Amino acid sequence: MATSKTNTARRREVRRHVTRPARPWLQNLTGQQVTWTIVYLLVFVGVGSLIALTANRWHRFQVGQVNPQVVVARVEFRAIDQEKTLEKKADARDREPAIYVPNQGYLGKLRERLAGLVELGAKKNINQIPQEEREALLLSPNSLAELGRFLTDPGPMPTWEQLTEQFMDGFTGIAALKNERANMERDPRQRPSKIIVLHPTLGRLDRYDNVLINVQTDQKALKVSVTALANNFPKELRRTVIAVVMQNLQPIYLLDEEQTRRIRQLQYDNEKPVEMTYQPGDMIVPAGKIIEPLDILVIGHEQAAYLAHAGPVRRWLSTTSLIGMITLIGLALWIYTAAYNPRIVSNAMRGLAMTALLILAQALAVVATGISPAFTYATVTFPTLLAVIILTIAYDQRFALAIGVIHTLLVLVSLRLPIGFGLVMLTGLAVAVALLRDVRHRSTLVRVGLWSGLAMGLTTLLVGFDGQSLHLEGVISRIGFDAFLAVVTGSATGLVVQGVLPSIEKLFNVTTSMTLRELNDASHPLLRRLAQDAPGTYQHSLRLADMAETAADAISANGLLCKVGAMYHDIGKINKPLYFVENKGEGPNRHTKLSPAMSLLIIVGHVKDGMEMAREYNLPRPLRHFVESHHGTTLVEYFYHAAKQRREAQDKPAPTEFEFRYPGPKPQTKEAAILMLCDGTESATRTLDEPTSTRIEQLVHTIANKRLMDGQFDECSITLQDLHKIETSLVKTLCATYHSRIKYPSDKQDGNASTPSTATDSKTTSAAS
Repeated sequence: MATSKTNTARRREVRRHVTRPARPWLQNLTGQQVTWTIVYLLVFVGVGSLIALTANRWHRFQVGQVNPQVVVARVEFRAIDQEKTLEKKADARDREPAIYVPNQGYLGKLRERLAGLVELGAKKNINQIPQEEREALLLSPNSLAELGRFLTDPGPMPTWEQLTEQFMDGFTGIAALKNERANMERDPRQRPSKIIVLHPTLGRLDRYDNVLINVQTDQKALKVSVTALANNFPKELRRTVIAVVMQNLQPIYLLDEEQTRRIRQLQYDNEKPVEMTYQPGDMIVPAGKIIEPLDILVIGHEQAAYLAHAGPVRRWLSTTSLIGMITLIGLALWIYTAAYNPRIVSNAMRGLAMTALLILAQALAVVATGISPAFTYATVTFPTLLAVIILTIAYDQRFALAIGVIHTLLVLVSLRLPIGFGLVMLTGLAVAVALLRDVRHRSTLVRVGLWSGLAMGLTTLLVGFDGQSLHLEGVISRIGFDAFLAVVTGSATGLVVQGVLPSIEKLFNVTTSMTLRELNDASHPLLRRLAQDAPGTYQHSLRLADMAETAADAISANGLLCKVGAMYHDIGKINKPLYFVENKGEGPNRHTKLSPAMSLLIIVGHVKDGMEMAREYNLPRPLRHFVESHHGTTLVEYFYHAAKQRREAQDKPAPTEFEFRYPGPKPQTKEAAILMLCDGTESATRTLDEPTSTRIEQLVHTIANKRLMDGQFDECSITLQDLHKIETSLVKTLCATYHSRIKYPSDKQDGNASTPSTATDSKTTSAAS
């Protein structure tokens, strides 16, 4: 029997000391958390699938961009044969004859010279005409007399003006061109066999290459044509007319470049494309090729043929598979969030904010890429990098990196991008998250963005040089441009986050170190008011700030947050500073004239007053939590015992502890719990007559254990190991602050307290201690 009792006791002892396995994270979720998680998942999958389906209907190509991956035909379809179409269009353009217009300047002067010949008929004697002119015009007495007859008695013959116009009409029918144009038009390698001349009276005339005349090399042929035209003149004047024409030869027709270019371009555009049949698996556009208009046209034909060929069942399967992939991504996202950051799923605003952030980032990537596909390396990386930096600031590095990986998959699936884009994005995300440990300075975000951009730029070069056809013209320069885009995008993201940082803090209810440093400035209006109206409380806050920061660093908590929270935790004492012992000085104790219940209202009221002042001065929510929770729901022991003694003296029932407790809440974070311990231990240590290290250690342990057993740490994640480290840190700090000093002896025989040398030694010893 005794043995049985002994074994039972041992089993109970073993069960008490054996660590129980932790409950699975799914069992820790409440019904409300599960409900909100399902809501977030449905919203994410629904909106994300709609965005992805919209992206799949858009062309992701733009003229001038480098094709990131091979585009192959999924079904048989007929489309334009790019190479043959270009050849046919070029052939049609080159076959179109050039258009020539009359050389009006030259023809006008020639007409004037021919019309002016008849004026020479007024001369009675040929000797009246200079010899040089006579020789140039081949004039003779007979030809001069004939010209005179046209002036005096033309008779039934045509007038000189009529003969001149007849000659000019025939002359403008000669296709006489300048040297280079004639040689080009008559080149057998040129496709057209004719030119088009716009005759002043006859309109459009075709002139073939066998009748083209070079005014510089074909003057004999031109003279033959001119001689034939001069037969309309009287025999005596034919030589003179020919001489006038041949004296200053110029091209009769000049090339009209604008009309020629326009009509050839019209023929190029109107030429019908050559179609060809693509079989499934045929390459449409190779990777690395610079996209041209015909490429986009063929891709459009292939997509239309695929949709027509797929039918409703296949289209439904394709849509379902895409929605299924988005659902898997959503499950991964929210399962990870519920497992490693459950406060998001337990807080409706946090969950909705993160859902909206990720969906907006996906929509921005899809829309921007659809508008400017040539800038894909910017439009794809910017939204995801922006979201990850925001999540890093709002939560922590590990969580943000995991969400960034999931969002990268979401963007790749939505836009059907190759793995190279994923490598670029993941490199930028990893660098940004690794460097963004804390935002203590304004330059931090700019530096993070710059390094992230440089990492993405280098990865872009590596991916581009490995996966694209470098032999194609313009590919290397395009890869360099994409790398430049990645660098600029990373830098721009840092600047954008810096600009919206206040909104991020407000939306996600977080406070960055940069804001905390600004709030810790002694010139802050609230701290200046605390130092002026409640100087004892201000000095108490300064001591607590150092203690809390050191203790927080000991357990890897946020030391800066603890320090700033300690500076503001007692701001409620500003309204009634003399009712608190650290501010009364040598004055009377004002609580002696008050009942314990009234004193309790004043003491507890400093928490409520502090919250009102914190809201008035727009202190961030994390700092307001220090104000409301630095006493938790602890018992105001002094006035509780005073009220208890008064009730006993009056033979009344003792008051309940609940009536004399602070309203709370209890600390929700490790930092708030640290401040509660610092506040209690620092105040208690000042009551010790001889604060030795042993007594301080015992006091700190007693207060910490008392707060623990009172349940003040039930709502925060602080552990027993953390409490031990905090106790050690507080003992070390308090011992350094309240260390004992050497009592200096005095010379009783001499009235002086010390000699000059002794006084100097005392100062030195005191400074050293």
